[in-house]
Amino acid sequence: MAQIALRDSAIPVAVNVTPVRAALARRLRALITEGTYKPGDRLIERELCERLKVSRPSIRETLRQLEAEGLIDIIPNRGPMVRMIDANEVLELWEVRLSLECLIARRFALHGTSQDADELERCIHALDAALRAQDRARIKAAKNAFFESFATGAHNEALATYFRQLTVRLSFLWTSSLMIPGRPAESIGEQLALLAAIRSRNPEAAQAAMVLHNEHAKAIAMYGLRVFEESRRESASAVK
Repeated sequence: MAQIALRDSAIPVAVNVTPVRAALARRLRALITEGTYKPGDRLIERELCERLKVSRPSIRETLRQLEAEGLIDIIPNRGPMVRMIDANEVLELWEVRLSLECLIARRFALHGTSQDADELERCIHALDAALRAQDRARIKAAKNAFFESFATGAHNEALATYFRQLTVRLSFLWTSSLMIPGRPAESIGEQLALLAAIRSRNPEAAQAAMVLHNEHAKAIAMYGLRVFEESRRESASAVK
């Protein structure tokens, strides 16, 4: 059984998810987190079947699962599309995300193993390399690996599940830091401070490091959202 939180309810709903369906959901989520599909993009079933080499019923089941997670909308007479997100919703999600990240940071410092910390450090260095290369695909993959490693270190699967859902919703903003000179290096420094607090088994310091990192990341993400919205408006105008 896996728990999936419905968008309009604070109560998680348990659904049966087979290994094959879970794998398909991960692949489709990756197409969104890696930027192949962005907020507002339509998801055409035939194209998804061809891309992922699966049947239409399997795609439809997976799309319903992603709708339940709040990642896509299935609109009558138009079909599924990646859910749009505005500034107010980003701020609301970020508020929840901060609470989750602080709890994860504290639990990681208290319950994470040395192997967990080693993996987090490896992910930080991989992200640093991707940022230095300014390779957007690598950055998205490296950030996903960092978030996964961070969540895993808390040793609380329910907490990790909710955190993953939020990171996927906000993933289209993951390369925003490239727009601000000096931010990539600053971000890595903040993550290394978090790692140091975790290794020293100091939950208060780990939480403080996460709060600082989160506030800076939120400001950059809001700027990235404005750039994204302007780009979509320009694209819409060009089509007209």
